[in-house]
Amino acid sequence: MDNTEAMLYIVGVTVATEVPPNAPIEEFKAVTDVIRNRTNRSGDVGDMVLVVLAKNQFSAVCREAYWRRAMAGKWVSSHVDKCIELIKTDWEDTTDGATYYYSPISMEPRGSIPSWAAKFEEKQVAGVRPDYFRFYKGEYIL
Repeated sequence: MDNTEAMLYIVGVTVATEVPPNAPIEEFKAVTDVIRNRTNRSGDVGDMVLVVLAKNQFSAVCREAYWRRAMAGKWVSSHVDKCIELIKTDWEDTTDGATYYYSPISMEPRGSIPSWAAKFEEKQVAGVRPDYFRFYKGEYIL
């Protein structure tokens, strides 16, 4: 695996651990769009790796045991492969510039809203289940 493939794998695993395998394609694209938007849509996979590995940003990365299992290949490989292929594809931003999201179904207590959400503008994303993902646009500083 060369350096670019390794970086794509890191970003692919991140998307795969954030979005369930049976989710609509719009949810995969929207999560990927947030990562791209945080890089000003540079398309540089190295920039995307910096974004996904930034402290306290992505749930899967924050849960060390979970993340280590996923990075070790102990995840549904077809799901990770699907995410990697998607990341290598280009499309127009589906989130209108969203730089943050959260998943209401994974919040504790269930359905709570993170405090940071009040500072940003919520963006509706076509095809995304609002019980699973909520997207927000606001300044992102790495």
